[in-house]
Amino acid sequence: MNNLGKEILKRISNVVNLDEELFVVDYVSDDPFEKLVAIILSQNTSDKNAIKALNNLKEKVGLSRKAILEADLRVVEEALIPGGLYKEKAKRLKLIAEKVSEDDLQRILSLPVEDARRELLNLPGVGKKTADVFLAIYGKRTIGVDTHAARVAKRLGIVDSEAKYEDIRKALVEVFDFVDNYDIVHRYLIALGRKWCKSRRPKCESCPVSSLCKYHSKSSQRIH
Repeated sequence: MNNLGKEILKRISNVVNLDEELFVVDYVSDDPFEKLVAIILSQNTSDKNAIKALNNLKEKVGLSRKAILEADLRVVEEALIPGGLYKEKAKRLKLIAEKVSEDDLQRILSLPVEDARRELLNLPGVGKKTADVFLAIYGKRTIGVDTHAARVAKRLGIVDSEAKYEDIRKALVEVFDFVDNYDIVHRYLIALGRKWCKSRRPKCESCPVSSLCKYHSKSSQRIH
C-alpha cells in the first residue's frame, strides 16, 4: 500500500506549494500550548477565519497559558468571534489553561503516541482530530482526519465509504508509513481537498491523482 502513498504524495507535491496554503498553526510559535490554542480555534471553521480569531486573541489577550488563564472570559469570547462558536471555544481555552501547564504538554509529547493521545483526549475540548493534528506536528506517527482527509481517503479507495474516524486514521498512517512527518501528509491532503477533491463538484479532470482514484473511475464509467 505504501507504493500508493508514495505516488499520491509525489503527484500532489508536484503541483502544490504548501508555503502558499493557509494553516492557522503556522501563525504561532513552536510552543505546544500555542499550537494547541491554534488547533482549537480551527475547529469547525476555515483556516482563514481561524487566523482572524487567532490574531484578535493575540492582540487583545495573548496566546500564553498565563494570559488566557487571567483574561476575562468575555474578552476571550469577543476576540474569537470571527472563527465562529466563540463561546464554546473561549470556554475550552480557559478550561485547558486551568488544567494543563506547558510542562504537562511537554511530558505528554514525550510519551508513546497512543499514551499521548489518551492523555490529550482527557482535556476539555480536545477530540480525536485535535489530538492527532497536535501530535503529528511534533513528529508522532498519527494523522488528523478532517473532512478533507476523510473525503480524499474514501474517494481514493484507501478506505470504504462508510469508514469511521479510527479506521481512516489507521489506514492513512499505514499508506504513508514511509514518511517521517505525518503533518506534511495531512497538509497535502487538505490542499488536495481544497483545490480539487471538493465535496461538491470535484475537479476530477484536473486532479493530480485522478488516475489513482476509484471515485473518478466510477464517475467516468457513469458518464460513458
